[in-house]
Amino acid sequence: MSASVLARLTLAYRHLWSRLRLPVGVELRIGLLPEATGIDARHLVAALTELWPARAPRLLLAIQQPDLLHDMLQHGRADGAWIVVPQALIDADAALADRLRQAHARGLPLVWAGGPGQHPPEELAACFVRAQYTLDTSQAAQAMQIMQRRADAPAPMLLPAAQILQSPLNLPLAQWALDRQQAWAVAGWPFDDALRRLHEPLAPARDCIAQLLRAIERDDPIERMEALLEADPVLAYRFLVELNAPGRLREPVDSLKRGLMVWGLGPVQRWLQAQLPAATDAPDLRPLRHHLHTRALLLVQLLQPGDEEDLRRELHLCALFSQLDALLREPLPAVLARLPLSQRIQDALLAHSGPYHAGLQLARLLQGGDTAAVQRHVQEQDLDPEDVNRALLRTLAGLPG
Repeated sequence: MSASVLARLTLAYRHLWSRLRLPVGVELRIGLLPEATGIDARHLVAALTELWPARAPRLLLAIQQPDLLHDMLQHGRADGAWIVVPQALIDADAALADRLRQAHARGLPLVWAGGPGQHPPEELAACFVRAQYTLDTSQAAQAMQIMQRRADAPAPMLLPAAQILQSPLNLPLAQWALDRQQAWAVAGWPFDDALRRLHEPLAPARDCIAQLLRAIERDDPIERMEALLEADPVLAYRFLVELNAPGRLREPVDSLKRGLMVWGLGPVQRWLQAQLPAATDAPDLRPLRHHLHTRALLLVQLLQPGDEEDLRRELHLCALFSQLDALLREPLPAVLARLPLSQRIQDALLAHSGPYHAGLQLARLLQGGDTAAVQRHVQEQDLDPEDVNRALLRTLAGLPG
């Protein structure tokens, strides 16, 4: 049952970011393959129940096909995913208002999503647990003016508190929503703008270093330390560069785990402590790190290395380092030349070829939220849609909730 429905869908996603700049939920965008007809929402609910445990992040479903959305309003679970309902569909379907009231009466959590400058219809507002707002041009301009004032200066509330801002165009608008408007979340982080505003190389995250130091003090398993290190692409990169400095080791090391074992935890601890003075606490950079770490986890799931741990680590580094040029403000060939990386990683990142390239492309597309682009890539590469969808769900469901 669940297998057949996942074979007829195209999925993509975007994270919802909290005031702490940490994921507070996942919006899963759901499109149908052209040949897919008659999908039963109960089958989709069964598939998600199987693959999305209670400990996983909050899940929002943005269903792009009206018939499937209508069916989900009837068969969705009160303790399950939140269902996103676009205002454009409410406007186009006069019968939808009654269905929304009935779904609300059954306890189904609904999220309204509007176009620029729109607000939820007053007569339906009580049906929604959250609302996703999109700024129009004048609202965006006013928000940018507010951001130029002192942080403690009084600011008008352009958005209701505890709601969601959709796809802010730039970093100041995301900051404005979370810090000045008490938004519950921002749906989609402006990664490109955040990277453009990096005028100096990105420093490692202070909290990542602190967690690693605590793990060393507790004598945690080496796999736990490896997981903490690979969560920060800049820290992982600096670690491998330092590890492979001339005269330090007899042979090059291209694995974080092997590096921890070969170098020894005492020297690693001293090196981490030396990184602290220049580390950053900037919260607006957390989504960048989380985005690349998730891409790395996703690439591993997409290419399925099985029990080959060395291959898993290689895939993880390939995706984790895929935007080091933007993070370090250097050309990528110069950055990667300092590391003893495999030819497969270099082919994927520099020549855009080789066995990892198509998987890395797909991971980027899945993170972009565009189901049409994902569908084209899956068809061009002759991939199994169900395999891709399961890889995505396994990755997202395994992230901290």
